[in-house]
Amino acid sequence: MITPAQPAVKRTTRKSRPGALAVLVLFLTLASHVHAERVWIVAGPSDPSVSGIAKKAEPLYRSVPDGFVIQTADCGDKQNVFMWVGATANADKPALAARLRIRQTVPDAYMRLCDVRPGSLVALRMSVVDRSIGLLPDNAANWEAGDRLSLLRPLPDGRSLVIVRYFANDPSDPFGGKRERVVLVNRGGKRVALDNDCVNPSDAIAQHGYVAFECVRGLASDNVVHGVAVFDDSGAKLFEASRCRDPKWAGERVLACDSEVVDANGQLQFRRKRIAVPGGRELM
Repeated sequence: MITPAQPAVKRTTRKSRPGALAVLVLFLTLASHVHAERVWIVAGPSDPSVSGIAKKAEPLYRSVPDGFVIQTADCGDKQNVFMWVGATANADKPALAARLRIRQTVPDAYMRLCDVRPGSLVALRMSVVDRSIGLLPDNAANWEAGDRLSLLRPLPDGRSLVIVRYFANDPSDPFGGKRERVVLVNRGGKRVALDNDCVNPSDAIAQHGYVAFECVRGLASDNVVHGVAVFDDSGAKLFEASRCRDPKWAGERVLACDSEVVDANGQLQFRRKRIAVPGGRELM
């Protein structure tokens, strides 16, 4: 028995509709603005350069110790400049009160709205330029503009590390007073200084609240050597693997890094090793 041939079915493919795509993009853009934090800031002097705002802001901290420096792009401005902020508030009335107080030090302080960019230092109310940078001499050697800027490095678990670049006023210092402090900011906004002198800190790795990163710790036969420090969620230092670099998690609470060994010819050799991380406060 021969089955009659079925009529051919014409298959059609759905063409993407540019209009629908545009609507989706617009929806996502609007959604991001809805969730953006909007605050009032009491603003003071501004400057297009890091060194300029550092010099203008330094004397203000004596009367307004909670002030900090922002980049106006982190408030949604198209033109980015550095700006000193004396206070922030969630409503206009407390902002007005703060402005009256701050005008005793900064007569032309004014109020403005700031649409805080998520994942920025403004969101943490932390300064992009440490107040110590204002004490840096104009003729300081080995300082580039980027050496004066603090950085935010978000962690995948919702916490953040802030690399605070600051100036240590020590005339005998071979690095010209250049320092980097690593600060842990937990989900609630609490800040804990993990390391006050970490040269060239690497990106951190995190597991169950533990945080590990490497710092340059010195020289061995003209080779740069590192240390890998591990902290728990409270900021307590669990241990540091000296002369080790490139930390990675190799299992549950097991850290792997490349040990640095100088051979008989003065060359640096690497050997992967694993270290069990002692118990500490984990992220809940």
